[in-house]
Amino acid sequence: MVSEGTRRARARRRLGAVLALSLGAAVAAAPAGSAAPKRVPPLPKVATTSSPITLAPDGRTVWVVNPGAGNVAVIRTDTNRVIRRIGTDRQPRAVAIDPRGRYAYVANAEDNSVTVIQIQNPDPRRFRARRVKDLVTGAEPWNVVASPDGKRVFVSNSGQDTVTVINTATNRIIGSVDVGNSLCNDPDRTRHFQPRGLAVNGASRFLYVTSFFAFTVPGGRQGSDTGRAGAVCQVRINTSATRIGGYRAARLVQLAPQVTGFTVDSTGDGVADPTSAFPNQLQSIVIRGNQAYLPNIAASPTGPLRFNVDTEAFVNVIDGVNGGSPADGSAAKFLNLHLGARNPEAGRTRLFFANVWAIAFARRGAAQRAYVVSAGSDLLVKLNVDRSSGKLDFTVDQDTTRYIDLNDPALATGGAACRANDGRFVPAAQGCGGKNPQGIAINAAGTRA
Repeated sequence: MVSEGTRRARARRRLGAVLALSLGAAVAAAPAGSAAPKRVPPLPKVATTSSPITLAPDGRTVWVVNPGAGNVAVIRTDTNRVIRRIGTDRQPRAVAIDPRGRYAYVANAEDNSVTVIQIQNPDPRRFRARRVKDLVTGAEPWNVVASPDGKRVFVSNSGQDTVTVINTATNRIIGSVDVGNSLCNDPDRTRHFQPRGLAVNGASRFLYVTSFFAFTVPGGRQGSDTGRAGAVCQVRINTSATRIGGYRAARLVQLAPQVTGFTVDSTGDGVADPTSAFPNQLQSIVIRGNQAYLPNIAASPTGPLRFNVDTEAFVNVIDGVNGGSPADGSAAKFLNLHLGARNPEAGRTRLFFANVWAIAFARRGAAQRAYVVSAGSDLLVKLNVDRSSGKLDFTVDQDTTRYIDLNDPALATGGAACRANDGRFVPAAQGCGGKNPQGIAINAAGTRA
């Protein structure tokens, strides 16, 4: 005789056996009947930089901020047409896209915020994106950059001397690095560091932050050609850290004054004297290989005042940026672009390269080139790049380098008109100056900027 409890126990065992067999069959059959999980390809370890204009990772669109309009424009690179304008907070100054092309981040200087835009479909034929949130970062966020591994976004708060760190997995703020109260601001931590340009090395281990204005060096004198030096802060970063302690200022790199190559009679004795200038107004920094390049408006305040010795168009260089001991490499590698403007190419106007603001690199075959934005002259200055040393040089000779005039009259009109910023053609006699270019992005093929 079998009790009711025994029958129930046997039933449970049979049910358990059936379930075990069914699950076993399902587990065994799953690999053959279901798709394998998609493998996410690793991101290339390519250094990133802050800019008001940036290419999407797939190269099919370019994003550019419009500070006066309060939006960011998305342009198709195959047609050079705007396909979308997306509203931001006021005075957008820089835009960065995470390396997987999921989100765009826009730094808005006037509203102390970063606008986060979700890119829902990056295909320019069916492009979709939407503004999802605005993060309050700090006073006057001027630049923004994404780390090459895609895990973090960094924002330079120029009015607050901090760098905000954003977790891209959650689009939430981890915290802010106080650059002003760090060894990068020694020996006087009360001075205004004014962080501006940003760059992250390819391994996502180091963030570089420029101080916009140069600092007076110990023993230096205000108003002297050699009294100040440019300043760049190296921040050691751990992009897996979810607390701000994983991001700390590690080293100050000072950019020393350099001899400009121009002379002036500074003593009134009738003999021309060499002049020097210190790196100043460091708006941007771009990493290429193990070096960083910093276009800037170098200052030479020692009198007498002359147009060709007051300010200079420097590109300074930092060596060893992929390690813990970066150093000023300018003594051997810096270039004063004004020297290449002394003798223009045949048929060209003699123009100095005022207010150099940004730089980008291009490779076509064995040739490597750098292009520097001259904001004050509306020019794009072309330079050669030495493949082994990374040293920049002029394209023609020591007095001449090529440039692209962004205000060239339109050939289609026989040179009688040029295109204004709104797209209209206006008579060339009225002039088309004042474009004030701020940034540059070059496609992967090196064929278009």
